[in-house]
Amino acid sequence: MQDNGKTTPPTKEDAQRTQSRPSPAAVDGRDRTATQVAPAPSAAPADGTPDAAVTPLARTARAWARSAWDAVRHHRAVTAAVLLAVALCVAAGVAAGLGLLGGPDDARVERDAVAHAPAPDWSAGAFDMAEDLVATGAKVRGRSSVAGKLVVRADVTFQSGRVRATAPASLTYERDADGTWRLDVCRLDGAASFAATRGVSRARIRAGVGALLAKADASSGSGKKSLATLYQDADVTIKKSTFDRKRQQQDVRIHLVRRRGYQALECDVDAHFSFAAASGSWELRKASASKGARRASLSPVVGTWTGTFQSQEASGARCFGAQGQTLSITIDALSNGSRRMTGTLGCVAHYHAAPQQDADASDGDEAIGGVTFEGERLDAADDPTHSTYAFELTTPEDARGTISVVVGFGAADNADRAVARVTCSHTSKESFLLIPYDATAMYTDTFTLQRQ
Repeated sequence: MQDNGKTTPPTKEDAQRTQSRPSPAAVDGRDRTATQVAPAPSAAPADGTPDAAVTPLARTARAWARSAWDAVRHHRAVTAAVLLAVALCVAAGVAAGLGLLGGPDDARVERDAVAHAPAPDWSAGAFDMAEDLVATGAKVRGRSSVAGKLVVRADVTFQSGRVRATAPASLTYERDADGTWRLDVCRLDGAASFAATRGVSRARIRAGVGALLAKADASSGSGKKSLATLYQDADVTIKKSTFDRKRQQQDVRIHLVRRRGYQALECDVDAHFSFAAASGSWELRKASASKGARRASLSPVVGTWTGTFQSQEASGARCFGAQGQTLSITIDALSNGSRRMTGTLGCVAHYHAAPQQDADASDGDEAIGGVTFEGERLDAADDPTHSTYAFELTTPEDARGTISVVVGFGAADNADRAVARVTCSHTSKESFLLIPYDATAMYTDTFTLQRQ
C-alpha cells in the first residue's frame, strides 16, 4: 500500500489481523499488572514502637545509621581500605608498645636469664644435702612494655645434685642510643617450685636415725623408755631405700643393733618420706619399729668360737690330751628371750680310764667334730663359770662316754670374757679282789674363747 499522504481507512481484513495478534505481555510471558509498584507502607521501628512514640533523638540516630549503611553499601572498596589502614596502625602501635620490634630474641633472653637470675632462697633440712642451686635453663613466657622499657618474663630452672627448682623471673631491657638492647635488671618475681631428682642420701638417713626413732616412739604411743635412748650409738645398716621420682616419695628400712657386752638390742625401723615442692625439703611422714624392739637378746654370742686350753680338773690323775688342740663351738641360733641355743662343737674327748699319773696324752683321747648340741640357760647359782650369762650344752649319748659343755659370757669385772668348760666322763670295767665294778673317770678341761 502506497503512502500518498492521505489516511486510508482500515479494511475488514486489517481489523481481523489486528484482533488475532498477541499482546506484548503475552509475547514475553509477563503479567503487566504484576509489575505495577504498590505504594510502600510507612516504616515502623524495629521494636514495634509506633513512629509517633519515637523521640527526636532516636529518629536522628536512626537517620545517621541509615546514612552510614548506605555509604558503606555504595562505597565498599573505600570502607575496606580505611578499615585495613586503621588495623595496620593499631597493630604497629601494639607491636611498638610491646617492644617486639627490634627486641632481643628469646635465645638471647634465655641466656641472660641463666647468667644473671639469682638462685631462689633455699636451705637444707634435716634430710637434705646442703648443695648450691645453679641456673641451667630458661623459657620465655611473655613480653610487655613498661615506662618505655621492655620487660620479658621467663621461667628459670635451677639444679643441684639432688634437687631441681623452677622460678619465675623478669628481665628488664633498655635500648641504647645505637639501637642495641641492654639488660638493666634480672630478678625473681615469685616463689620457686622444687622437685627431687634423687632420694634422701644414705648419709642423711644415718644422721637422722634419732629422728626416725622419735617418730616411731610417737607413732607407738608407748610410755616405756624411748627408742632414741635405747638405741643411742647403735650400729646402723640400711636394708632398703626406694625412691619414687614420679610420686616424690621414698621408703627406707634400717636395721639397728646396740651391743653392751654380750647383750644386744635389735630392731628394724620402716620410714616413709615425702618431698615438699614448696620448701624443697624431704619430710619424714611416718616411722615404725619392729616388734620386740625394746627386748634385749644375746645375739652377739651367735657365731663360731674357738677355745685355747687353760687347765684341767679330773677325778683322778689328769690327762692333758686337749692341750694344744683347738676347741670349736658354733652357736647357730637362739630362742626368743635367749633362753635356749643350738649348734655344733668339736673337741678332744677322753674316752679312757684315769691314768696312773698325770699324762700328756692317753690311749682313748679322740678328736671329735660336728657334734650337735642343745643349750639351756643356767641360773647364776648353777653356773660354775661365774659368768653374766651361762649355758649348759648337752650332746647325744655315746657308748664310749658322755660330753657336756658349759659356756659363759661376760663377768662382773670383765664384760668381754668368754670361757668354756668341757666335761668328759668314761666308764670302764675294773675289779677289786676279783670283784668287778664300774669305774668312771671324769675330766673337765677349761678354755678361754675367742670369736673366730
